Amino acid sequence: MSALLVDLGNTRWKAALSAGGEIGPVESGVHADVQAFRGFLVRNAVGVKRVLVASVTGDSVEQAVESEVRRCLGLPCRMIKSTDRMPNIVSGYRKPEQLGVDRLLAMVAARANSSAPLCVIDAGTAVTMDFVDASGLHQGGFILPGLQMYRDCLLANTAIPRDSDVHVSDPLGRDTPTAVALGARYSIAAIVETFLTGSRALFIDQRAEIFVGGGDADQLTGLLPSPCIKLENLVLNGLAALAAGGDV
Repeated sequence: MSALLVDLGNTRWKAALSAGGEIGPVESGVHADVQAFRGFLVRNAVGVKRVLVASVTGDSVEQAVESEVRRCLGLPCRMIKSTDRMPNIVSGYRKPEQLGVDRLLAMVAARANSSAPLCVIDAGTAVTMDFVDASGLHQGGFILPGLQMYRDCLLANTAIPRDSDVHVSDPLGRDTPTAVALGARYSIAAIVETFLTGSRALFIDQRAEIFVGGGDADQLTGLLPSPCIKLENLVLNGLAALAAGGDV
């Protein structure tokens, strides 16, 4: 049975079909481009039996998506929530409803690929980082500015020159824009090292695996401890694992 999966992120939508836990080609667009989303639905309507949606947006975007799905497919949307039961992952938040569903599904996607302790990083508009033990219990995590947001915030509140000529192959910043860019990247890498191999190590005598997704994943993988695995479309892959598990 084919499922249509929709990831409503901070600025864009992504969508794909899935069967058996695997996702097909991914299409995306900005939220305001309703025509592009409608086109995706029309092209992929045949054989779809259910629609799963994960959203970190507000009601207006979610309602627009639901309306288009009903119009084009005649199906309701199953809006996945962070309080829903997930395969092989248990939220570690004191108030589970506060955990972003995108983070929870990213952990589900990583767990579907590994039974080891996990560090799951989604590097997009914001950078989220979550740690999961071998049993699937979420230990907690962090939310940081994304790499572009880090730079924009720093430059907006200082007199640092707005030079965009960055030499990211340098180990240290030898000019101001490189120092800013590397500062953002190494701040993320430092947290990972602290909680996997450093003074706050969570998984003593266990080898954790790091999964990285999001638009800025390639800018981080070379700085992180190994094993580091790039996994694209974390939320969609999490939705696919959820659909394959029959829990929704």
